[in-house]
Amino acid sequence: MKKIGILVLGALALAAAPVFAQDGSEVIVVTAQKRSNSSMSNFPGPIALSAPRPPVVGLKRQADSAVRNIEIMSDSREESMRQREVKAMLVSAIDRAKNEGLNLVTGQFELTQVTRASWQDHFPALAGKEDPAEDDDDDDYDDDDGPKPAYEDDGGILTIRLKVKTKLDGSIGNAQQKITGFLKRVPAAGRSEIEQIGGLALTIINPDQYRDEIYRRIAKAATHAVSFYGPEYGLQVSGLDSALGWKQVSNTEVFLYIPYSFVVEK
Repeated sequence: MKKIGILVLGALALAAAPVFAQDGSEVIVVTAQKRSNSSMSNFPGPIALSAPRPPVVGLKRQADSAVRNIEIMSDSREESMRQREVKAMLVSAIDRAKNEGLNLVTGQFELTQVTRASWQDHFPALAGKEDPAEDDDDDDYDDDDGPKPAYEDDGGILTIRLKVKTKLDGSIGNAQQKITGFLKRVPAAGRSEIEQIGGLALTIINPDQYRDEIYRRIAKAATHAVSFYGPEYGLQVSGLDSALGWKQVSNTEVFLYIPYSFVVEK
């Protein structure tokens, strides 16, 4: 499966808590939720914590894309019919997304593209490869009650959960219009339908690529601070080996930082 990103779900919020990553090879999504930065390389799931306040020095930049949770569902009477209808609408959505320059993705943190070749791996119960009760891929969706399963059938409604990702090349409103328009154009199959859930979230591609620029900014700020003291004073900087953090600061921008500290001393 083609890995295309890492995601943190949530509606757009200006006071988003910081999030951390150990690895810079992914796409990161910023949220108002708090996450643990211990063993974030494995991204096990949401863990509440008292997040530290970001430092003053960092890098603010526009996000690369926006994502939205969606649900495809059917309430047909027969389970086999529900599966056929949801499957047909999913495949149609995959084809249309490709034609319109969007991506269907799954994952709570690490976003993986859903294609015609891979959808059965993401939804094995829908493909008849696995007992639905054993399909515990619940990293695809999040709300106030915690993650929900990617595949769910309560006996009356069958639901699969995934996300739509679009490039952020304008306002957040434009991104929402693209997603809404795309979903309206996905043809229904029988009693199937598709809905948007929650709010938009922002993504950044490979945030660790900005580490050197953040180092430069920290060095400049620290050097400026020590310049107000005599030549007998020196500077001690710590935390530069920490994981990169990020938070949302506007509808379209994120703030990237390293939780450093420095001390001026003789």
